[in-house]
Amino acid sequence: MATLLKDSRRLGEDEISRLVDPDRGIVSGRMFTDPDVYQLELERIFLKSWCFLGHESQIRNPGDYFASAIGEDRVIVVRGENEEIHVLLNSCRHRGLAVCGTDRGNTSMFICPYHGWGYARDGSLLAVPLLREAYHGNLDKSAMGLVRVPHVASYKGLIFANWDEDAMPLEQYLTPEQMWYLDLPLVGALGGLEVIGPVMKYRINTNWKLASENFAGDDYHVLTTHGSAFKIGFLPPYDMVADYIAYFDNGHGMGDIPKPGRALENDLHMAQMFGPEGVEYVQAYNQRLREHLSERQAEIHGLGEGNIFPNMSWIKFGCFHVLGLYSWHPKGPNELEVWQICLFDSAAPLAIREFARTQMSQENAAGGIFGPDDGENFERISEALRGKVTGGSNLHYAMGVGHDGELEVEGLPGHLGPHFSEQNHRNFYRHWLKLMTAE
Repeated sequence: MATLLKDSRRLGEDEISRLVDPDRGIVSGRMFTDPDVYQLELERIFLKSWCFLGHESQIRNPGDYFASAIGEDRVIVVRGENEEIHVLLNSCRHRGLAVCGTDRGNTSMFICPYHGWGYARDGSLLAVPLLREAYHGNLDKSAMGLVRVPHVASYKGLIFANWDEDAMPLEQYLTPEQMWYLDLPLVGALGGLEVIGPVMKYRINTNWKLASENFAGDDYHVLTTHGSAFKIGFLPPYDMVADYIAYFDNGHGMGDIPKPGRALENDLHMAQMFGPEGVEYVQAYNQRLREHLSERQAEIHGLGEGNIFPNMSWIKFGCFHVLGLYSWHPKGPNELEVWQICLFDSAAPLAIREFARTQMSQENAAGGIFGPDDGENFERISEALRGKVTGGSNLHYAMGVGHDGELEVEGLPGHLGPHFSEQNHRNFYRHWLKLMTAE
């Protein structure tokens, strides 16, 4: 593995600890604008966490690849021989130029456009122009392959990677409690999930944490930020959608968890627009949950949104909606690039597949109803926090302090809370603080 670059400006543990007090719900505005904080995050958050990269349906065949990133490090995710998945640093070992300049494709070799060094699918250096004449036999090709991310693992099609040599296993990091819920869309699909459409990409002038914490369970913003959708009847009353939030170890959180039976009832109501075919699809989806998961999970049936720490967010809301996956790729303390992929049931009826695709475009895409609402909030927060006084002020994350995780619902795992609480934010920043103060 390559030697990891350490940040030259060292923030002391005391200085970092003064930025956030999760137990009291205090977060300094400096956390979202300070370049030194950001550089340390790249080292201690993104080099130490399992980061989501994509879905296995994007690389079905040997040689299929797509580009992604871990923090600001660009990587290539490629299907090698024997179905193995490799994650390679997208940087030639000769001069550092990216060896892959396209978003996706299929190849037998990655060739650097600068001097022509060629690398195999597993990153091994295969070809060096004028090897004998220029290097006189002094280049050890076996030591000059593309740098490989040491840990790569998938969970039911979701591909993650981790630079940390001592990383805990992926499933332990994700936690069984969290995946009890997220298994619903991953398992419920009758024909398995597949990516539909291209990866949508756009940039927002904001800090990556503002987007991640929002999806980790900020249900409180929905009535105000997205209030117009309720006023025009685009959405049903919010108290008919969901009831709880929950947080989990390692900084993960989710919101809009419905009471047992509520999501199934909502899907059956929506199925009426498709006629008998729609009703049959909902029933088959729910029956699959009963057969492959548990009765209680089938009663929950559908979910809202969540965030897998640090920067993978998802949104679902029932079997007629795509599973939208967001990667909040940091590009500096005040900029992020959003990568959004949409997964849907490959065996769903065509009319339902088309509805799901258009619904995502209307709701949570860059040009939809809700995506721009959130993006504008994030940008305006970042703009305000650039001020000397505002940026040095403390922000209030204390809603529900003293009542974190005290709600209990039979059969539902995780630290549950009511619909409106900031317990999940505090959990997010508690884990952030743990990583940022660990050497």
